Amino acid sequence: MKDAPHVLIVDDNTWMQRIVAKIVASYGWEPIIARDGYEGIALAVEHLPDAVILDLIMPDLTGMQVLRLLKRLPATADIPVLILSVATEVELLMDAMKCGAAGFIRKPFTRSTIYEKLYPLLGSLPSTDEQHHRTSDRTSAPPADTEQRTLPAQPPIARYQQMPSTRDEEELRRWLDSI
Repeated sequence: MKDAPHVLIVDDNTWMQRIVAKIVASYGWEPIIARDGYEGIALAVEHLPDAVILDLIMPDLTGMQVLRLLKRLPATADIPVLILSVATEVELLMDAMKCGAAGFIRKPFTRSTIYEKLYPLLGSLPSTDEQHHRTSDRTSAPPADTEQRTLPAQPPIARYQQMPSTRDEEELRRWLDSI
């Protein structure tokens, strides 16, 4: 059996690290935790995770600075980065998309939101038995038909990153306002 996908969680809030790590682990993915942007970059280069969940608002090195650095380093440029934030400023979120963010998780979030954002990036779960074993009684497993369930439509990120247009920007603004 292949190794479980690794998810790097970069957040300066210890409780948020624990919550997201527990959710990630409950689905059979392996969490790696970084306490700040500097440690996040170091761990990304060292472990080359399959995805990164990155808080935008952090001291010293902000999430935007981390995102820009990860996308500029050849070793980490292709790692999908999900932005985790309470930020609602459309301009900030659009800037993150232009810098290469794969999507957003708005705080507060649900367990299923983490799954719905990570699953398309990571693919299948390691195995149903292992996933049920890792899922605690207090948190429910994803529905049995998860793989056949239609996930929410993805925002027009790729199209906007390739060639932004006024129509795409308006569509992005509507989408960002809806999340």
